[in-house]
Amino acid sequence: MSPRTEEANQHIREEQKERILKAAQKLFARKGFTDTKMTDIAVAARVSYGLAYHYFVNKEEIFTRLVESALKNSIELMQYAKRQPGTPWDRLHWLVSQILEGAQREPESFMVILQAFTNEAIPEEARAIARQQGEVSQAILKQLIQEGQAAGQVVAGDPDQLVTALSWCITGMALDMSFLEHPLPVFPSADHVLRILKA
Repeated sequence: MSPRTEEANQHIREEQKERILKAAQKLFARKGFTDTKMTDIAVAARVSYGLAYHYFVNKEEIFTRLVESALKNSIELMQYAKRQPGTPWDRLHWLVSQILEGAQREPESFMVILQAFTNEAIPEEARAIARQQGEVSQAILKQLIQEGQAAGQVVAGDPDQLVTALSWCITGMALDMSFLEHPLPVFPSADHVLRILKA
């Protein structure tokens, strides 16, 4: 039996790191940042305590990586929505559909981001990333809404307030999903959510 190649070893390391991050995300979402310990993360990820520390300095680093990754993905999604073909309404509909699918797949991601905005115990680096990336996301969503208003497809009104209303609606659904033991039989569609913006 030949020894593993460096490429194979790198693949194993990446899988272990990803397993630790996924386990931590679920724990942070359920227990909160303060009550989650590195030992909890190691047990949930099925790795040794020492291995968890080999990959991450502490739970603060793990939390910051989760926030950074989630918000980076969110901004990339919004920027991609801006480049979608069709009308402004088509782009908004596509974006909200993608966000809702993400909320169903990974409601814990929303919970982690929410904690970054609301929990003072969160590392300042993670809070700064959340603030900065949140402002970018809001600006992109506002632009999409303003384009929809200019095309007569989005209801008139203060675009900042419309962004807030849409964001709270989606966040509320994601929060419900993260606390439910069993998934909802019917999850609201983008059409239902976007009624608040329909001209």
